[in-house]
Amino acid sequence: MNKEDLREYLNTRRLGWPYEDSYHVDHIGGHRFVARIGDELAGLSYAETNSDGTEAVMKMNLKGQFAEYGIGTELLNLLMDDLQQSGFETIRYEIPPARYAFQIYQNLGFSVESRDEETVSFIWRRQK
Repeated sequence: MNKEDLREYLNTRRLGWPYEDSYHVDHIGGHRFVARIGDELAGLSYAETNSDGTEAVMKMNLKGQFAEYGIGTELLNLLMDDLQQSGFETIRYEIPPARYAFQIYQNLGFSVESRDEETVSFIWRRQK
């Protein structure tokens, strides 16, 4: 599934969901995005960067009751686009191995760098 297909899927998935009129995502400066349902924080994505601006490590948190609506995917897509446009050469992301969303990370251009019982480490490298 490419990014455009993913966006279409997310729009379809959200049809009729109870948060439609109160959901929004904001860029809050730096490499940070928040999703809100009304006044409640639903999730956030952000990046920690190295001092020379060549590598970023993505982080994301999403409240469980808001999972399965594409909010996390949207937050990751926005952050990934922001980091790529900012010129980072390497972007990393780590998740527990039980997570199901490997296809989402592959669609973003990540590959598995390493894997153990506790963590799967993904890496994206700018094509030269």
